[in-house]
Amino acid sequence: MAIMNVVQVRKEFADRLLFSDISFEVGPKDHIGLIGVNGCGKSTLIQMMLGTVRPDGGYISVSPQCTVACVEQLPKLPEDVTLYDFVLMAHEELLSCERELGNIAARIETAQDEERRRLIDRQFRLMERFQQEGGLTFRSMTRSALMGLGFAEEELARPVAQFSGGQIAKAMLAKAILKKADLLLLDEPTNNLDVAAICYLQEYLSAYKGAYVLVSHDRAFLDASVNRVLELENGHLIATRGNYTRHVELKMDERQIAARRYQQTMKEIKRIEGIIAQQRRWNQERNYVTIASKEKQIERLKEGLVPPEKDPAAIHFHFRGAEPSGNEIIDVRDLGVSYGDKKVFEHGDLLIWKGQTVCLVGANGCGKSTFLKVLTGQKMPTEGHFRLGAGVRLGYFQQNTDSLDPNCTILEEMQNAFPHALEGELRNYLGAFLFRGDDIYKRVGALSGGERARIKLLQLVMGGANVLLLDEPTNHFDIASCEVLERALEAFGGTILIVTHDRYLVERLADRVVLLEQNGFMEQEEDQESIFERLRARPMQQKQEKQPSENRNNYYLKQKEYKAALAAARQEITKQERAIEENERAQARTESDIAQAEARGDFEAMQRLCVALGQLQSEESQLYEALERAEKERAQLEKEGEA
Repeated sequence: MAIMNVVQVRKEFADRLLFSDISFEVGPKDHIGLIGVNGCGKSTLIQMMLGTVRPDGGYISVSPQCTVACVEQLPKLPEDVTLYDFVLMAHEELLSCERELGNIAARIETAQDEERRRLIDRQFRLMERFQQEGGLTFRSMTRSALMGLGFAEEELARPVAQFSGGQIAKAMLAKAILKKADLLLLDEPTNNLDVAAICYLQEYLSAYKGAYVLVSHDRAFLDASVNRVLELENGHLIATRGNYTRHVELKMDERQIAARRYQQTMKEIKRIEGIIAQQRRWNQERNYVTIASKEKQIERLKEGLVPPEKDPAAIHFHFRGAEPSGNEIIDVRDLGVSYGDKKVFEHGDLLIWKGQTVCLVGANGCGKSTFLKVLTGQKMPTEGHFRLGAGVRLGYFQQNTDSLDPNCTILEEMQNAFPHALEGELRNYLGAFLFRGDDIYKRVGALSGGERARIKLLQLVMGGANVLLLDEPTNHFDIASCEVLERALEAFGGTILIVTHDRYLVERLADRVVLLEQNGFMEQEEDQESIFERLRARPMQQKQEKQPSENRNNYYLKQKEYKAALAAARQEITKQERAIEENERAQARTESDIAQAEARGDFEAMQRLCVALGQLQSEESQLYEALERAEKERAQLEKEGEA
C-alpha cells in the first residue's frame, strides 16, 4: 500500500511550465532518486510533497499514519543554541514529555490529596509512554548520530551558528534521521558533506526501514542508495526500477527503440507518398480510389507518430587555450594556517607540476578551502610559505558565489568582469551556458544556486587561466552539467587542483590524490577506492608516520600496556552490563510495587515509588552511555592492535 500518491500534478511559474501530468506513488520501502537538469523542478516537487508548495493541477495525498521529515538546504539557525541541543530538537515530543514530568514532580510536593492522586496518575502514564517511545536512550542516540557524522565530543557544546556550511548540513541531516519518519525527503543531502559523512549517510539509508526520496547529482551515491529513479525531463516524468546506472541503460535502450520506430514510420510514410504520386501520374478513376485509401493509411500512421524526446538543454564549452607556464606550478613549504587559537593545519609540504590534475580530499573543516584561499591571497598563512611558478595564471572557482553582485543583471555582471569583451561575444558565451534571450537581464540576486554557479564557471572559462583551483565544482550542477565539466577538464591543457568529495570526478580525472589533515598534506599511493574507504573509517584521525624500529624492551613494554588497557576496557563493559541488569530488575520490582500500591489505593506509596522509578530510569540512561563509551574504547584498542 502506498504511503504517498502523486496524481497528475502540474506546476508553472508565470509563463513557464515546469512539469505537467506527473504521477507516481511512494511505497513504504521505496528508496527513490529524483534527478533532472537544474531548473526542471526537482526541489519544487520535494516542497510540494512536503506540503509547503501547492500544485497548480492534480493532487498529492499522504497516508494519515505517515510521518514526513525533510532536510532543509538553507535553515534558519538560532544564535545561542549548541549543536547538541539543536539536533536534540528532533525529539520534540520526548522533550515536551520530559518537561511535563519535571513540572509534575515539583507540583506533587505541595499538592493536596485529590490533586496529588491526579498528578501521580498522570505522572505514571506519562512515564510509561516516555519509556516506550525511547525516552531513556534518545539523548545517547543523538550523541551517537553526531559522532557518526564526524563531530568531535568537544564540538557538541559549540553554538550551531558558528559551524561551516558542510558541518551545518551534517547537523541538519542528523536532526532529520533522528525523527525516524516513515518518509524522508532529502534535497541534495551530499552537498558540502565530506567523504566520511557521505559514507555514513549511504550506510544509514541502505538500512533505513522507511521510504525516502532524495534529490542528488552524486552518481556513486545514487548507485548505492536507490532502488527506483524518477527523472524530470522536458516537463514529463521518466520512471525506472533499479539504481542510477540501470536507469541510464534503460533510458538509452528506450530512446533507441523510440528513434528506430520513428524512423521506420517516417520511411513507410515516404514509401506510401511515392505510391500516391505514381497513382496520380496514371490519372485513372481507379487510381483515385487507391490514392484515397493510401492517404487514410498515412493519416493513421501520423496519428501514432511520436517524435523521440530531445535531450534537455545542457551547457557546452571548452576552456580557452592558456599561455604556457614553468614546470613547477605550486611549491608549498612547511605551511600552516590558524584562526585565532585554533590551528587548522600545519607543516604542509606540497609540490604540483605542470599538467597534473591533483585532487585534494579530507574531512570537513580540515582546511581545504582555506588552502585555496591562501594560494589566491585571500588568507595569509600563519607559518611557512608558498611560491607560484613562472608564468602561472590562476583561475579560482569558489564554493560560494558571494563575489557576484546581486543587484547586477547577468549581462552587467559579465561586462564588469570582462570590460573589454564585446556584448555579442558575451551573449554567445551566455547562450552556451543556457542564459538566452531575456534571461541575461535577470538580476543575479534572483538566480538559483545552480544558475549563479554557471556564471562563476563561465567567468573561469573566459579568464584564460593555465592553472585552475576548483572548490567543490560539481556541488550545484546537475548530472549532465557535471559530465560536460568533466569532459572540458579532461581536455584542459593546463594544471588543475580540485577540492572535491565527488568520487566520480576523482576517479575520472585525478593523476594524484592528496589528503589534507592537521599535520599536513599526505600523498596517497593506493587506489581511490582504498582512499575513500580509509576516509570513511577514520574521518578525522591524523595519519601516523611510521616510527623507526624500537628496541625489544620498548616493544614488550608497549605490548604489556596495550594488553592491560584492553583488559580494563573489557572489564568495564562487563561491569556496566551487570549494573544495567541489576537496574532493570530493580525497575521491574518497583513497577510491581506501584501496581500493588495502586490496587490498595495507597497514593503516598505510589508517589514514593514513582519518584524511585524515575531515578532508576535516569540511572539506566547513564549506565547505557557508560557502556557505549566502554565499547567504543574497546573497539578502538582492538583496531589499534590489528594495525
